[in-house]
Amino acid sequence: MKRLFLILASALFVAGASAQVVETPVKGKTGIRLYDKSVRRTEIILPEIKGYNAYKADFHVHTIYSDGEVTPRERIREAWYDGLDIIAITDHLEIRTYEKFMLKALAPYNKDGKPYTYANAGAGNKKDKDAPMLSNLNAGYEEALHIIAKEEIPIMAVRGTEIWRNPRTTGEYNAIFLKDINAICHKDLFECFRRVKEQGGFIIHNHPGWRRKTMDKSEDQVRAYGEKWVDAIEVVNGTTLYPQMIDRCVNENLTITASTDVHRPSSQVWARDCGIFRTHTIIFAKEKTEKAIKDALLKRRTIGYSANNLIGEEVWLKEFLNSAVDCKVVAENEKKGHRAFQLTNTCSIPFLLRRGGTVYVLKPFQSLRVNFGKDKNSGKYRKPVFTVDNMWTVGDKHPQFTIEIDK
Repeated sequence: MKRLFLILASALFVAGASAQVVETPVKGKTGIRLYDKSVRRTEIILPEIKGYNAYKADFHVHTIYSDGEVTPRERIREAWYDGLDIIAITDHLEIRTYEKFMLKALAPYNKDGKPYTYANAGAGNKKDKDAPMLSNLNAGYEEALHIIAKEEIPIMAVRGTEIWRNPRTTGEYNAIFLKDINAICHKDLFECFRRVKEQGGFIIHNHPGWRRKTMDKSEDQVRAYGEKWVDAIEVVNGTTLYPQMIDRCVNENLTITASTDVHRPSSQVWARDCGIFRTHTIIFAKEKTEKAIKDALLKRRTIGYSANNLIGEEVWLKEFLNSAVDCKVVAENEKKGHRAFQLTNTCSIPFLLRRGGTVYVLKPFQSLRVNFGKDKNSGKYRKPVFTVDNMWTVGDKHPQFTIEIDK
């Protein structure tokens, strides 16, 4: 388990981070608007790869419908302002902390003045253990859809939930692309999984190292993986990276994801104006539809993003780098035996390019110039080969790539 620290943090600030906003006052019927207080969306510009669009998704967030601190409608608004395209509100199946407070608030409306009975997932009531939850677990998702339609927010909401069990022995899992959250409730974890798959759902193993002393699979996890119920792993949770899980994803054909697991307002965790975006999964898909996004996830076309670090399989990291960076020969000196490359970053994420003991910081939407000499043995000019220090791949290592020269 590793914490993703900000590498060369001073270099990661975007040029406009401290810019002042000046607006022309607008006169209305009864007053003068000095400033448009609606928050601007942070546009995260990413490259297209092999004809696929890059969509930003957070598949792990909580609201007051479980143990989060904001409403589903605010989760939708902040996700849009944070630059996301897709969000799954994954309130806990079993933990409904704030629901208890809601029930107390509703107590005066009951004839006896007492709160409604609080029920855990699968517990139903005392007479019938298989009775469904008293709560409507789809309510948060339905509220999200309502605000999307009402305010015309162009973001996709995915129906999901977090299935919580003992983190030391079983772990927690997000089930997304569900049709009915209520219908998957059961005290037995594996029956929950079976019902998720019955609905065509997709299961992500969340924060696999949380509260655990080992990253090895527990007995329950051996069964869950063995039954092919697990489709993906949350390789990054918040800003915590689990490097061993990159290897597991590659070795077992599982999808790499990264999520916030945010409970508080996202603005308290990530500051949009300093060049560090909230943790999310970059998905390469043809279009922003549930079918296309799910297909991309199943085919593992993803990269995890956290604190300007990119985590994924080498094939996608390489495509991302070469699609984002333009590389041109701008000078050549045969006498001195070197030529100069101009590297231009066309996306919102910086790249830390290391060659030997030197690290070049290629900032978003900026260029830098790097000289390369000739190979002593072949006499040919060396290619622009770098180790990308803010990329992580199999073996807990930073990959080395040749940046393609534009013709």
